[in-house]
Amino acid sequence: MFQYKRVMQFYETDAMGIIHHANYVLAMEEARLQFLRLVNSEVKDPLGEINYPLISCHVDYKKPLHFNDEVTIDYEVEAQAAKLIFNYSFHAKSIDKPVAFGKTVHAAFDMKERRATRIPQVILDFLAEREK
Repeated sequence: MFQYKRVMQFYETDAMGIIHHANYVLAMEEARLQFLRLVNSEVKDPLGEINYPLISCHVDYKKPLHFNDEVTIDYEVEAQAAKLIFNYSFHAKSIDKPVAFGKTVHAAFDMKERRATRIPQVILDFLAEREK
């Protein structure tokens, strides 16, 4: 399991004073990029020649988040052939249960060849090492 922490910002709120639903998706994107940086920590560009376009996204909202809430996003990553699957749970410091759950599916895409490709071995090795 991986963790990404952030503080919800004022500009992320909507007219009701809560964090707008689309910003959960942006936070999941931040967590995904954190994962790629962890895998490729020595590389300046965490994406490199393989990119991971989004092919599916889903969020279940349980309780609203507010400006200045400290949020921890726990996430798991699974590799399946040419896909990376991320499962997320959002936890606010001030609330005892998860406030949201999300899932994104990304296809590995070779930017040079302009086609889908298998997940790079460096990611598979990184995930296997974390499971030990």
